[in-house]
Amino acid sequence: MNVFAELGAVVESRWRELNYEQAVFPSIAAQAIAEANIPAVLDPWEIIRWVHDSDVLPEQMDLEGGFGNPPITLYVAPRFYIDVYYWLDGTTSIHQHGFSGAFQVLLGSSVHAQYGFEKHREINPHLLIGRVSLKDVALLERGDIRQIIPGPDFIHSLFHLDRPSVTIIVRSFKAPHSGPQYSYLKPFVARDPFYTNPSLRRKVQTVELLLRMKHPEADQFINSLLDSSDFQTTFSVLQSAFDFLCHRELEEMFGVSRSTDRFQKLLERARARHGELTDLLLPVFEEEWLQRDISRRRSEIKQEDHRFFLALLMNVPDRKNLLKLLSQRFPNDDPIKLIVTWTKELAATRTFGAREPNVLGVTEFNDYHLLVFEKLLRGLSTEEICKTAEANQSQVSIKDLVAHVQAVPIFKSLFTN
Repeated sequence: MNVFAELGAVVESRWRELNYEQAVFPSIAAQAIAEANIPAVLDPWEIIRWVHDSDVLPEQMDLEGGFGNPPITLYVAPRFYIDVYYWLDGTTSIHQHGFSGAFQVLLGSSVHAQYGFEKHREINPHLLIGRVSLKDVALLERGDIRQIIPGPDFIHSLFHLDRPSVTIIVRSFKAPHSGPQYSYLKPFVARDPFYTNPSLRRKVQTVELLLRMKHPEADQFINSLLDSSDFQTTFSVLQSAFDFLCHRELEEMFGVSRSTDRFQKLLERARARHGELTDLLLPVFEEEWLQRDISRRRSEIKQEDHRFFLALLMNVPDRKNLLKLLSQRFPNDDPIKLIVTWTKELAATRTFGAREPNVLGVTEFNDYHLLVFEKLLRGLSTEEICKTAEANQSQVSIKDLVAHVQAVPIFKSLFTN
């Protein structure tokens, strides 16, 4: 397409003038994208028509569809190429890149979060232990541009809010010395998702087999494996065991926790070999579960504002930043009032065939809960809420209400300062 051929020619010319210096490529790409102003001159569906009408396309650089649904390559130069990505579903994946460049939102909007990672220990080149921390979060709208820096200086997640969203990217081929393209699992782990170890994969698959078929000696098999495993294998084995054994909906409904108890025993077995490193695993697995759980609930609702709210709960780890993005999206509204209103509506929403009372997964959330919920969002302490007479409840019951509200998993980020 002409607009992308022109964009590619500008990038090629300017980068060549600077001898293809890697460090300047992100700024060159971002500036050229801004000047092209593609959102103002191109309907994203014209790209689809072009794909359908063209007998020969440029070499398609991502045949596996790792980015986008689908990714479409529009221009290829010797040292970089231009893709457009169509997205139907958002992902909370936190990652860095092994290439440089820039991207622009062509259609839709996204929550863009940037993170830092303080490395505490390198288990091996494919698995790091440290602390993942939020540096900045922003709501990207149509036309917004961000540079991509290779390596750990640009760790980010990009959650696409609209269905579909479309992104233009001008990107280099793999940057020299960029190292592994780590993904990050909050709050403690960085791992190389492209590392392949057939032996490790088969061990994890056998664990999944034993658990799914409910083999009577499954735990003994897994314990023996944990007794002789390195930490990376232990991480992968326990991750699979957690996914199968923990947060079993039916057991939790009837107050039974046998599967969770089984996982705790596996965790203790791993702790005997790997010590305090093992204590970092459960928070990682719980965070992964929470992300998947909110994503599942979001997929069950259609109301746009509700979906936006749940997307923020998935991607924004603290109340301050969440309120900031709400104010950006709805500048004329009180963001806390919006949260309370949406929560009330979601607490009254039940999806077809669900065992849970509502899409929030909360057994009870009445007007008293909502009143306490709003006061907590406004930063009042339990003691301050107890002093108010508005709730028309005893201090003991108010404390119970506070505990109930703060314990709802989906609200975790709302009560993190």
